[in-house]
Amino acid sequence: MTTTNFDDWLDDLTDDSTYNIYDLYMSIERVTSIGDFKCSEKNGKYFIQTPLNDSVLMLNGEKAKDAFLKQLDYNYGGDFGWVGGQYEFERSMGKDD
Repeated sequence: MTTTNFDDWLDDLTDDSTYNIYDLYMSIERVTSIGDFKCSEKNGKYFIQTPLNDSVLMLNGEKAKDAFLKQLDYNYGGDFGWVGGQYEFERSMGKDD
């Protein structure tokens, strides 16, 4: 099944840890496969697949892609307001320096 509903698709992810959300974000930004996420482009539409969700998310163009990335930043960016900032913070907190 394919969906365009950001919220439903995110709600159905079986693992929304910061590390997975970062992989999702980067796979969309770079239109590639990273971790459990694969983003592909066809005719200006973006398709995100993952074994962590039974549905495929379709982003209908650049505006939808940008809107979804902004939603990820808002939902998962923590105090940084950016998924990458939250990821780096959690990663650095987990180090044993």
